[in-house]
Amino acid sequence: MVTSTLIALAIAQTSAPFEPGPAWDKIERAIRTTYYARSTQKDRMERLLDTAEPGARRATTLPEFQERVRAMISEFGDSHFDLYTRSDQGFYTFDSLVRRERAEKMPHIGAWFRRTSEGYAIRMVLDGGPAAQAGLRKGDVVTTIDERPFSPIDGLRPSVGKRVSVRYLRAGVARRADVAVVFEPALDAFLAASRASGKVIERDGVRIGHWRLWVMVDDRQRAALQGFVQGRAQETDAFVLDLRDGFGGRPEGYADPFFRPEVTLEWGPPGQGLRQAFGYQKPLVVLINEGSRSAKEVLAYILKLSGRATLVGSTTAGDVLGTTPSPLGEWGYLEVPMVELRVDGQRLEGKGVAPDVSVGSEFGPEGDDRALERALEVAVEKAKGSG
Repeated sequence: MVTSTLIALAIAQTSAPFEPGPAWDKIERAIRTTYYARSTQKDRMERLLDTAEPGARRATTLPEFQERVRAMISEFGDSHFDLYTRSDQGFYTFDSLVRRERAEKMPHIGAWFRRTSEGYAIRMVLDGGPAAQAGLRKGDVVTTIDERPFSPIDGLRPSVGKRVSVRYLRAGVARRADVAVVFEPALDAFLAASRASGKVIERDGVRIGHWRLWVMVDDRQRAALQGFVQGRAQETDAFVLDLRDGFGGRPEGYADPFFRPEVTLEWGPPGQGLRQAFGYQKPLVVLINEGSRSAKEVLAYILKLSGRATLVGSTTAGDVLGTTPSPLGEWGYLEVPMVELRVDGQRLEGKGVAPDVSVGSEFGPEGDDRALERALEVAVEKAKGSG
């Protein structure tokens, strides 16, 4: 979760090249001075830093350095704690957040990955992106690109603007797809995916608005959601707000349209001016899963606690600590958990938010979105019940 009061500290990027000694000094200093539990867990923090320091300083390559630092970070056991280099998708997400319009563009196919022993497994597929258009799904394991070993950044960089042949495994079965490689700032990709997700779905005579909120770090995301709620979704009977996967940010403002009175404003002469929906009070269903993290968990908890929404899916990640990206040079970003967050006294870190309606398998064997279908069923029930 990004803390806006600290974001200004990350704006001043340094162009210093990677050197293990100075890089470790920056990381150690950042942890000692900003880690949220630096007082309550001081002895443990000191022990982990002292243990990791020799190996990190002896690293001869950036990948080796990153591996040693990440091994230490895993021992801390906190969320929002990582080291990203230019070979990581997280680097470009942070760069897009910090440098905004000057952010470095990222080669991608509209999917986010995690490394496994078999290859790179897809964590999420962005709505309307190349991967979605090519039929790739969450859980597919990508192994090669144009017969070369695949990696999410370095493997795609030579093929920007081209279509590539991707080989992947689905449930152990080898498959192939042709996918376009695009080049844009990470937050632009997420915004485009959110906009592509917006639709009105009809079920059993009930019109339901759907919007997938991929990240919560950009005013553009908030404005796009509100524009959809007050525009295309204005005449719907219920709404599904999809908070699955993606990343967090800050929760402020995203729930506003769903709490405002449902009043229509007319600007200008009757029948000739601009009509605007002030709020949306129809039934609200929120989709969550184990990939819902950070500010998304806070938003889900607020909507659940208030009784405004019914949560459908599976328990969220429990990754709820405040942070801000710290640039280490042009080669990397450090993420350190800086603030512990409680919502009405409840600590969500390590616990997450449980759904009101649980869904077993998120997707069926043919890729059908069972969680979304269950959310639509609940929306229909609520809409008809409220009628």
